[in-house]
Amino acid sequence: MMLTRCLRRVKLSLALILASQLIYSVPIYAADARITISKACRVELIGESTRRWNEISGMSPTDRLPAMIRELENAERRGDTTFTIQTLDFALKAIATQVQSLTYKDNPKLPTILDQIVVLAKPLPSGYSLGKTHILTESAIAYGKIGHFTIGQQTLQLAAESVSGIRYTPKDLVAAHIRLAEGWIALDQPAEAASSLNYGFEQTIKNLTDTYTRREFLSQIVNLYLQIYQPTKALEVLKQLSPQDYDPDITVTQIAATYFEARDPVKAKKLLDPLLKAALAIKDVEQREIKLMNLVLHYAPSGDLGRSQQIVSLMKRPNSFRARSWLTIAAESRKFNQPEIRESAIARLVADAKAAKIADQFGGRFDNEWYGEMSNLAQTRGYQPELKALIAELRAVNVLGIVLQDLIANKQFTTARQMVPRPMIVQIDAGYFDESDRWLDNIAIAALEAGQTQDAEARITGEKTDVRRLLRFAQAFHRRGNVAVADQLFTRSQVIANSISALPTAITTHAAIANALISTNRPADKLLNRIVTLIQTEKALPQQAQLLLSISAEFDATPSAYFTLAEKLKLLQQVDFATLAGNQAIANRQPEEASRFIGYAGRNPSEKLDFALRVVELNLSQGNLTKARSLLNMPIQTLLNGSESSLPPIAERSWGRIALNLVRTGDIKTAIAIAQNVTPSPEREQLLQRLRCYQD
Repeated sequence: MMLTRCLRRVKLSLALILASQLIYSVPIYAADARITISKACRVELIGESTRRWNEISGMSPTDRLPAMIRELENAERRGDTTFTIQTLDFALKAIATQVQSLTYKDNPKLPTILDQIVVLAKPLPSGYSLGKTHILTESAIAYGKIGHFTIGQQTLQLAAESVSGIRYTPKDLVAAHIRLAEGWIALDQPAEAASSLNYGFEQTIKNLTDTYTRREFLSQIVNLYLQIYQPTKALEVLKQLSPQDYDPDITVTQIAATYFEARDPVKAKKLLDPLLKAALAIKDVEQREIKLMNLVLHYAPSGDLGRSQQIVSLMKRPNSFRARSWLTIAAESRKFNQPEIRESAIARLVADAKAAKIADQFGGRFDNEWYGEMSNLAQTRGYQPELKALIAELRAVNVLGIVLQDLIANKQFTTARQMVPRPMIVQIDAGYFDESDRWLDNIAIAALEAGQTQDAEARITGEKTDVRRLLRFAQAFHRRGNVAVADQLFTRSQVIANSISALPTAITTHAAIANALISTNRPADKLLNRIVTLIQTEKALPQQAQLLLSISAEFDATPSAYFTLAEKLKLLQQVDFATLAGNQAIANRQPEEASRFIGYAGRNPSEKLDFALRVVELNLSQGNLTKARSLLNMPIQTLLNGSESSLPPIAERSWGRIALNLVRTGDIKTAIAIAQNVTPSPEREQLLQRLRCYQD
């Protein structure tokens, strides 16, 4: 009874607030940056900020950047140093994980975000030098990644000035200098990088006693000295490490390679010769070849291709170790403009693969040594052209698609057709499949889109059973403007579909054709009506709902047609379909589709309320704040109008949930009114304390 009386008391006040809220503000934090945040509010605000940043990480790039800007603006308005530090840290992590994809899109908001970060970081007090240095350094590196090198260098200089404020934490100080060095290298400033490395090395030797930390820092410093072509300094640092702390075949070989790149072949030879002698002294053949391979992999990038070839000649077996060595030499020859060496190395690579009889298994399910290792090497070092040359020479069917795709992209259709074997038996998972027709279709459609229609017309002439293949060609002819041929193929596909009687195959086939017709601006009413008729052969609504749900994927590109089907079947408001379709839309993160089912999804008032709140929270997670606020009216009214018998268990939980969701939309006034009037319990005061943290 207490809950019922509270509900009655709140109806008028909430109704007035709801009526007055015609425009809902987005900002959550107070505008006055001088406001002091209490300890309790800081915990609340940081927790809420963490939740929002987790949501931002799941947003699309289009929504993500505006959401990040809002968070930075909120931090600036809040004016609390601890809160600002966390916001900046979250922002930099979000940028670091996606800066490359954002760069490709050339999104103009990214520099704006970095500018905001730097503005917020500059006034951080001296007691926060560690955080300030980190933020400025990462911002500078991000500037470099998007091509803003000058401002990146200016920002990194600010970081270098801030680093001197780090006190009494030698480990943090060294880490900051190492990261500064990485920043200077990224911004092509080797002299500044060397200065940071020198200081970091000095501090590591003097002040760090933890064995693990010393080893990690010294190893990083060695690698960074090599990146700025200072092999002598790298050797000096290496002497501070135990021989067990690094692999000489890798580290010392890289130092030798750097000496050669620095045009000091004598010192390079002095380092490399003992390693080569030690490798040749190993009795175990496989271990010896692994050592020799590592020497080639880490020395060939220096450009000393003659010496690298000599090392490979000492490997006596045509196995995957020698193959990776030849791949490296071939690729590095390309980089150093040595076409003769490249051609010879690829020929040796092909000969080794054939001698090992690996061609049929290359890239297949049980090939764990050849393609997998070579692919990793190609991806990390940019050796794909040489790997593709090997695939083409071997006609390695399991990965031949990589080469065919390149040929298609370059409009080399004749060469691509000639390369497709008949049959082309490809190992996929645990089975074997003939992929020749699929690739010949790909080539024909690509040629059609390039204006060469003959092959496509010839390939589709005899098709009498595969509807999806007909549709694929029909849509391709439509894109090319060959309307008559497209219409003919659509008609043929419908004839085949009409001959299918088995459910659900008949429904799925008609759905595929309908979607294809709609996507090409052709009428599809007859097909949609046919789908309705087929589904209605099932008399029970739950079974009809399941059949309609089973074809939802066919209408991903044409959702309005799908919901037209639901309306014709009178399923849109039917509880089984609404519940299944609504939950599916939420699972697929489709807020617009999910919102159609608010009020219908759920088998009782409690489930309906829970579904509505889940849709609200989905909109919030995607940054749709205004939409989320408008959708909250339904659950609020449900609770206001609900009887004690229908909603008592969920109401107590839902008022708090609604209040926090209102806060997240910016409607703090309504949130506090709900909390004050509806939850008379010890939890009420705790909720009110949380909500008041968001007041201006």
